[in-house]
Amino acid sequence: MIGNMRSLRNLGSAAVALRPAGGVAATLHRIFPRAFSTWTEKADNADVYCRQRTTMPLGLAVPTVARDAYVAPSAVIVGDVDVFDRVSVGYSCVLRGDLNNVSIDAYSTIGDKTVVHAARTSPTGMDAGTYVGIFSTIGSNCVLRSCTVKRHSVVGNNCILMEGSVVESKSVLEDGTVLPPGRFIPSGQLWGGNPATYVRDLSEDEVANIEQLARSHEEDYKEHKAQFLPYSNAYIEADELKEKFGYVKEEIAYPE
Repeated sequence: MIGNMRSLRNLGSAAVALRPAGGVAATLHRIFPRAFSTWTEKADNADVYCRQRTTMPLGLAVPTVARDAYVAPSAVIVGDVDVFDRVSVGYSCVLRGDLNNVSIDAYSTIGDKTVVHAARTSPTGMDAGTYVGIFSTIGSNCVLRSCTVKRHSVVGNNCILMEGSVVESKSVLEDGTVLPPGRFIPSGQLWGGNPATYVRDLSEDEVANIEQLARSHEEDYKEHKAQFLPYSNAYIEADELKEKFGYVKEEIAYPE
């Protein structure tokens, strides 16, 4: 029975794609009208634009996003979250301040698909909020939970920072690093591994490059942000979609 239902669903998808051409699609609709009606209705009534909200209040907690910060259209910021000046929040990121505050300080970058959230309390007894300091770079696919990343620091891709962990200023975590609860990373050091262990001290040049890395990300995201300004070229895509779906602008008759 399950196999038959899967076959019907596959046939339904094919029927939606072939519907305008008739033939086999028309025959399938006559034989299985109820099975295909839902899929065809969804295809006919599909929204052209995504209705996702980038920022969403949660109760009395309202996200605060600086005017010159960039938040990707697929990112989600919920609840008690503060995003400061020139911050860049990448695509498919989630900043969730439902249980405690999440704060991203100026000129910092949150990489694509990274999740930043906070617990209600921390087992270490420290503040359970999550804080990312100025000129810090958080890589892609990371998870930050009730932790502190101080100014001028770099967290590589695929890192996990657990409750109460602290990354001191001018420190770097290698890709895939896992900080257990309460782990402290001293200033000016490189750590890596699961669980994180000391690798070496950073050179003066490496420390100097941390701010340059943050500024370069901020410059890169300026081009993305420009597409959402009033003078962007998004209207071109909108006009093409209107023409494709046969949209006709209605003339408004004003009384003389």
